[in-house]
Amino acid sequence: MELDIRQYLTKAKEQQDCAALQSAYRLMEDTAGTSGRTPRVPPELYVACAEAALQLGRLEMGTACLKMYFEGNPPANQFSCRAYLCRGRLESPPAAGTVGDFEKALLWFIKAIDIAKRDPRCYFLAFNASVLYLQTARPLLQPGRSRHLVPSLRQVVQSLDEVADGDHSWRAELMMLLIKCLVDSGEMEEAASFAKHAEEFMKSHIPHLYPRLFTLLVQHKLTEDDVVMETSRQCPTLAVIYRLQEFTNKLEEVKDGEPTKRELEQIFHLLMDAKASATPVKSSPLQSPTPIQQADRAAFLVELALLASRVKCHEVAVDCLKELESEGEASFGQHVLMECVNCEINLQKREGKTDDYSKASVEARLKEIGKLDRWLQTAAGEGDPRATQAVCAAQWSFCLPLLQHNLRKRVRTPLLRVAQVLEDIRSTLLETRCQVHSELALIEEEDGRLEASLTHLQKAMLLDNGTRRERLSSAVRLLKLRDTLYHTPPRAEDRADMLMQQARDMKPQDGTDSRPILVAVGQLLAPDHFQMVLDADNTDKIPVGSLGSGPAARLSAKARHHSAAMQKLDGHLARQGDDTNDTERVKLWATLVKTARKQEVWDVCRAACRFCLLYDDGRWKMSETDGGGSSEGGSGANRSQTCVRDLLRLLAEVRFISAEATVQKLLTEGVQLNGPVVPAVQRELRVSEEDPHWVVYRDWIHALSAFATSNFLRAAELGAEMDESWLVANAAIYLWNYSSHLLAAGEYRRLLPTFQSLVAMLQKSKFTGNRTLLVLLCDAVARGLIQPQCGPDGIERAPPAEKARSRQGRGGEKAAGVHGGFLDPAALQDVRKASELCDYGLRLSAGNTPEGSVPIAARKQVVATWVQVKRLLQQETGSKMDTKDECASEEVSSMTRVLVAVEMLRCNRNPRHLPSSVPGLSSLVSMASGCSWTDAVVELQVWCQLAACCHHAKDHSLVLRCTESALQLQEAAARRLNAMPCVLYGLTAVNEMLSSAGCLRGLSLVHESSGDLHTYREALEVLLSSVSNAEKAENQALCVAAARHYWNACLPLTQTAEERRQLQEPLEKILTALIKTKKQTDRPGKGKGLLSLTELPHGRSKHEASDEDELSLRTAIYILLLHIHTDKTDWRSALRLLDQAVADTPRTRHQLPLLKQRILVKARLGKCVLMDMPMLQGQGEQCSSFMWHQMALCAGTITQQLTCYQKSITSLSSEESRWQKVGLLLEFGEWLYCHDFPKADAQNQVQWAIDILLHLESEQAGGLEDESMKRDLSSVEGESLVGVRGLLLTESVSKLKDVRRLEGLVRAHTLLAAMADRTSPEHQLNLLRAYVFVLRIWQVSMAVARDISNEMAKSQPSQPPASAGSKKGKGKKGKDPAPAEERPQLVVLDHALPSTPQDWARYECPELARQIFRTNSNPHCINKHSITKQTQSLFYLNLLGKELHSLSLDYLTLPIMHLAETIAHDLLDRGSLSDLYRLRIVRCCSQLGLETQSPYWEKLVDLSRIREQEQMRCHEVIASSRERKGLHNASHQEVEVVGLAVSGRPRSDVCAQDVWLDKAEVCLSFGLLQAARQLLAEAHFVAVELRDTKATASSLLSLASLACEEQNFTLALSLLDKAHALGGDKEFWYQLALTKVTAVVGQGDQDARLKAEQIIKQACVALELVRERQVNQAPRVTFLITSLEMRGAVEGIRALGGGEPGKRFSKEVFQRLTAACDTLRECASRFTKLGFKEHGVETHVEYAQGLRMLANRSTHAEDKQHYLLNGLSQMQLAVTEQEHVALKAQTLLPPQEESPAVSLAAMRRLLRLRLALAQFGLTVLEEHSLEEKRQALARERKTSAEKALEEFTRCTPEPNSIEEVSWYRRIHSCSKWTDYAKAILYNT
Repeated sequence: MELDIRQYLTKAKEQQDCAALQSAYRLMEDTAGTSGRTPRVPPELYVACAEAALQLGRLEMGTACLKMYFEGNPPANQFSCRAYLCRGRLESPPAAGTVGDFEKALLWFIKAIDIAKRDPRCYFLAFNASVLYLQTARPLLQPGRSRHLVPSLRQVVQSLDEVADGDHSWRAELMMLLIKCLVDSGEMEEAASFAKHAEEFMKSHIPHLYPRLFTLLVQHKLTEDDVVMETSRQCPTLAVIYRLQEFTNKLEEVKDGEPTKRELEQIFHLLMDAKASATPVKSSPLQSPTPIQQADRAAFLVELALLASRVKCHEVAVDCLKELESEGEASFGQHVLMECVNCEINLQKREGKTDDYSKASVEARLKEIGKLDRWLQTAAGEGDPRATQAVCAAQWSFCLPLLQHNLRKRVRTPLLRVAQVLEDIRSTLLETRCQVHSELALIEEEDGRLEASLTHLQKAMLLDNGTRRERLSSAVRLLKLRDTLYHTPPRAEDRADMLMQQARDMKPQDGTDSRPILVAVGQLLAPDHFQMVLDADNTDKIPVGSLGSGPAARLSAKARHHSAAMQKLDGHLARQGDDTNDTERVKLWATLVKTARKQEVWDVCRAACRFCLLYDDGRWKMSETDGGGSSEGGSGANRSQTCVRDLLRLLAEVRFISAEATVQKLLTEGVQLNGPVVPAVQRELRVSEEDPHWVVYRDWIHALSAFATSNFLRAAELGAEMDESWLVANAAIYLWNYSSHLLAAGEYRRLLPTFQSLVAMLQKSKFTGNRTLLVLLCDAVARGLIQPQCGPDGIERAPPAEKARSRQGRGGEKAAGVHGGFLDPAALQDVRKASELCDYGLRLSAGNTPEGSVPIAARKQVVATWVQVKRLLQQETGSKMDTKDECASEEVSSMTRVLVAVEMLRCNRNPRHLPSSVPGLSSLVSMASGCSWTDAVVELQVWCQLAACCHHAKDHSLVLRCTESALQLQEAAARRLNAMPCVLYGLTAVNEMLSSAGCLRGLSLVHESSGDLHTYREALEVLLSSVSNAEKAENQALCVAAARHYWNACLPLTQTAEERRQLQEPLEKILTALIKTKKQTDRPGKGKGLLSLTELPHGRSKHEASDEDELSLRTAIYILLLHIHTDKTDWRSALRLLDQAVADTPRTRHQLPLLKQRILVKARLGKCVLMDMPMLQGQGEQCSSFMWHQMALCAGTITQQLTCYQKSITSLSSEESRWQKVGLLLEFGEWLYCHDFPKADAQNQVQWAIDILLHLESEQAGGLEDESMKRDLSSVEGESLVGVRGLLLTESVSKLKDVRRLEGLVRAHTLLAAMADRTSPEHQLNLLRAYVFVLRIWQVSMAVARDISNEMAKSQPSQPPASAGSKKGKGKKGKDPAPAEERPQLVVLDHALPSTPQDWARYECPELARQIFRTNSNPHCINKHSITKQTQSLFYLNLLGKELHSLSLDYLTLPIMHLAETIAHDLLDRGSLSDLYRLRIVRCCSQLGLETQSPYWEKLVDLSRIREQEQMRCHEVIASSRERKGLHNASHQEVEVVGLAVSGRPRSDVCAQDVWLDKAEVCLSFGLLQAARQLLAEAHFVAVELRDTKATASSLLSLASLACEEQNFTLALSLLDKAHALGGDKEFWYQLALTKVTAVVGQGDQDARLKAEQIIKQACVALELVRERQVNQAPRVTFLITSLEMRGAVEGIRALGGGEPGKRFSKEVFQRLTAACDTLRECASRFTKLGFKEHGVETHVEYAQGLRMLANRSTHAEDKQHYLLNGLSQMQLAVTEQEHVALKAQTLLPPQEESPAVSLAAMRRLLRLRLALAQFGLTVLEEHSLEEKRQALARERKTSAEKALEEFTRCTPEPNSIEEVSWYRRIHSCSKWTDYAKAILYNT
């Protein structure tokens, strides 16, 4: 049998056959159960069977075999040792076993060692026992547990020493483990003693392991420092170990940023040096050094990389990894560690971006987790436990941030692999394994895999050391409950658990309402009161009788209902039974709270919070000792300290949720936490503050705020009680964030008690977490303490004594009072506390330690408060802070100095502060530039504040420097906002600062541009960016300020269409920004940023920009944008713009111009405006009429224009609008005439205006106007309006004294004359009436001037009028004041007004009268008030003068031109225009033969020159235009030139180039060719540069005329071709044709006649087209055509008339000449019909000359006589017509002037014609005498027979025949004209 057992055991061990083992065990069991002769089994077989069973995992079988073995009381031998070893392995507890279990198992190994060391043959078993001992004890080799191994491990080590085991390495390992256990147990002396023994052992036996022991010596400081230091110098390896361990020790103690990095770099360089030289750092003379081995160096590099990654020194870590990769020194395990470091570095490079849980950050973390997962698989496959465990630890740390409810599923696979791998290698990371299984249980539970979740929980419970046992068991219980869904548990708590699990399982996307389930849970836990408390938020449950009436009563009822419901909570816990488990209950309530909070069922959440917080009554408290604590609960059972901590932490969490839910309740009421109670209903219905209902509601809201605040503070207190500062910090963060509105409003005083408590708790708990929060809280508390002395805005308040002082006592005493000891003791105490807090905050933010690293932004706030405190304490700040704790970092110190200086500088700007010694602005800017700013946002704020100070000091160069630095920080500041761990600034604040910097920079650039348009454009771009940033910041005040500055800066660039077009896009952006910020400002509930960081330029306050400024600016921008669209004639876009403008602008005065412009644009597009016009009803009839008039000017069709004119006139019915109505009637009449309506209709409108003007002051005016208003203007085409019929002007003119009326009558009658036919008597009559009104203007004006001069002479007889020099203002821009000696002496204007042409020729308006005209506003005098439209008046005066000149009434034009000259000189202040009229006066005098009598004759040369000032202004405009063209691409669009007017219509202004052209025309008439050339050249230059097309064409035409005068016909033709390309009106084409004919004829080419005919023909065809289109202009166009035809005929006659007299013409020439004469005859007839008699006279003369030419070339006497007779009759007709003209001209002369003193042009022309007639008669007489002589000679040569035959055959005319009578009668008349001519010649 023994043999069988051995065979079975051998088979079981070799083949791992469990059946064979079972057979062997059965045999041994059977044998042991029998007695008698059956042989017993040898004891060693029991041991062998137990070992085999242990090997095959049959632990029960192994235990039974050992039991049978020990029952036999075996001897102490080898088999008993093996049995003990096997029993120890069988009883080895799991890794999470208790210390007692481990000690029990390890005892068997100790027993085996004791037996083995007795027999040298069993020494090997002692070694084996030590190995098995260490394997079993490995789970205890953890900090805090390894101390339990000290007794047993010491025995193992001693036993191996006793047996002198030869494996020295193993013994060294055990020695080092024993040292660690001794250190863990705190036996440092014993550890140091044993370390010396181990050191000797290792040095003598295994020196290569000594570095590991040296590591322990340095790490735990088991040897003196000098000894360790000396030892480290012996070899590079020890030196590196010493540096690494020293660094690790310091890392736990000091943690200094920069020194840390430097030490790491030194260690790295040490490793590099050791590699390069293979020599120690410093060798000892007693011992030869050894170089660092390659494996050790790789291990050191890996450890250094891990340390560098730990302290975030990426550069050092990367260098280490690069070195390892380049050398290939790393083992597989080290390579895996390198990859872990790489992944850590990749995450750390993203800084704070991986903590924001954005998609990018999560994906980046998952990417690194995937890499680690692959490396974990590789490490597990390689079987490297150390590398595997390292990857698992890194993977767990990477997965921790993603263990959120919505992210944890994405790390399920990596965590599963981590858990499995750690289990496979039996890792001692028990706590990590427990946490991994717990998280995996949650993940599996969320996915519905309950069995897997339960498995993980069970594994976690096995690995738990007891701290999580209650939580894990509760989770297991809940999972088991979920398996019994169809079984209702008997306990209410279990049912509540099941319901809450159902609520948690509901997915939001399903749309299922979880509220009923949550309510059911609450009712299970508190069936009597939960629903009552829940109904506190249900307003439907308010009793109907308590609602009352009015909004305040309803609010009061809501408050009372809520308060009453909360009272139901009283006594709830007392009513519960004694068997209630408080711990379970509070956890259930907390779970309900969390579930309701997560699903945002706020009312359930609030109700559950109320019940849960009932248990926060002090029943659970932390014990003062570290041991287990007990507390009296509902059941009175003892609880572990861990459970108490968990419960208190849970209550703190519920406190947070309760506070949040209460804040949400406040927000539904329209109130923020601790905010003022001002709901919307109060603002709308004006509820009184004293209303009792309102008081109840207000107190309730205050109570809710206090409850929420108390919850936050209680949570902080619980954290302080548990010594968990993170809870205190969370409470502080909650309160800080929820109080942001109070912080932004500067309500620090209201937050003082709360923040003081938080600061005290944080200080007491020795808070080392978020120090930034603590610094900010200290600053807020300090500001709250000093706020009563400084006010909410930080401005120091005046002391009470100062307020009572008189104004005379202010000054130095006032300043002393502000900075003196005016603080009362309590206030002084508060200020001192604030000073202590500021000092504490500054010490925290000094940056001396990494955990104390506080953003400079927080330090800046403390610095600002610190400066204020120093001011209040009257302590000199200085440029350095006088704190005892100086900054260790020079960077922080330099930044702090700048911040202090900036704050002091800002304080110095406050007039209430005494100035402190601050560095100069330039020095301060240099200091700021030299700082290494760690926060781009703070640097931006500093630069903005410096820029504001520099702008205040008007140092624009420094402003540009500061703002340049500020604007360069835009991207850096945005990045900083994303990376800031604590949100001190928002993007809004950054955009505000950028906007402020841009605004200041733009203003300084404008100031510094000095005419440089490039700089000016840059300023505009910067200001535009300022507007954009203000829009991003949603700050209306900044947006309006920047937009206003942009508007003011761009105004000079709006003069041309090109420049305006460049502004379109920027202005549209600005407009969008203004509208957007306005809407956002008006939006209710718009929050503001935490900090106010900007300063508006020009000292503007930070309040919102006024609506008035914003609307004015917006309206101006809309108008300019409309102008831009108008430039492009894009009317549809203009209409869209105006629609938007009207919609965006409120109904204020700013909307009116936009409405008007929209109406005009609609009219231009032909759209209906009837819906828009009623919107102008409130503006009065004049506004309505004005708009209809403007629409008439803009309308696109004749019908629309007619309708608009009619409505414009009929809209006016009041007396106040009569002047406006007169102007409209005159314009309407002119419009009707120009648009070819019947002349009668046009004339009726003018007559209506005359009616109003003549009866403006009479009683009959009302009747006439009422009658006129009834006329139907819609029938303009057919009806005739009743005008002034039978009115005797002579009776009315003497009564007219109002110059405005007289000027209107001049315009009206001139217009009537222009409309009338020249042949009608009305034409001349209206001209004469207009002339009479001009004379009347002179009469009344001079009468007023005489009266004023008399008054001045009486008051100041010797002084010139005061108004002459003091009141002329801007009217004398272009004239220098005359010297005192040249000023006219004050004389009385007593001479009479000129009454004769000779007097008018000598007349010059007196200077005194001119001064009166310039300064007086009398309506009976010439001035700007009586003649309001000066340029329009000049137009009609020019037209009147031209018409009179065409009637040969030149002498009547002198008063007219004198009036025009006065208007130009004294009202318009246009010297050049005045010179033009003076030249015309001289020309008129010259035509009258009175040129020498004119006072302007001697100044003729000066008058014909160009005024220098006017020329300089034009050149400045041109230079500016050229400079602008250089900045952008020139547009081909025609530029609008101010002053250009439609041809034939009055201009709004008179251009300089037009004046020069008119002056050149006068100079040409005088023969002043040089002056004309200069004028024309300058006019052409200016017109070309300003793109004035009309003036350019006119100048070219005049230059061509000048060239013709100079006989330079080639140049003239070239100029005419250029003018032809530009074009013009009908008068232009007429003059162009005449001048071109002159040039062509002047060239004398053979085909000149043909060219001239072609030119005339083309011009006539063009004018014929004009005549067809312009019916009312047909007489004028016919005259132009007739004049051209006459000129063509004349040139044809002259061209054909050359050659020898008497030589017969060819037939062709004869026909042409005859045709030309016929043309002249027709032209003469047309001239006469048209009323142009002088032109007809000239045509008759030319016709007579043509007939004379025909007579000279005729060979037949009869033909010759016929031509001569016709020519003579034409000459006689010409003389007759001219006599009529001259007679009319003489008729209007005064009687005393009928003398040769005045030489009328008509009379001179008449004399010339009479002489020509006499000459023509002499020709006829000569021809007659020649004929008689020839006949007499012929008769003398004939014989008598021939004479008889001739008499017989000759046809004798009948007596008194027509031919004979006509011929002889003409011969007789010729003799008379000859005698008359002799008499004229004799008299001459």
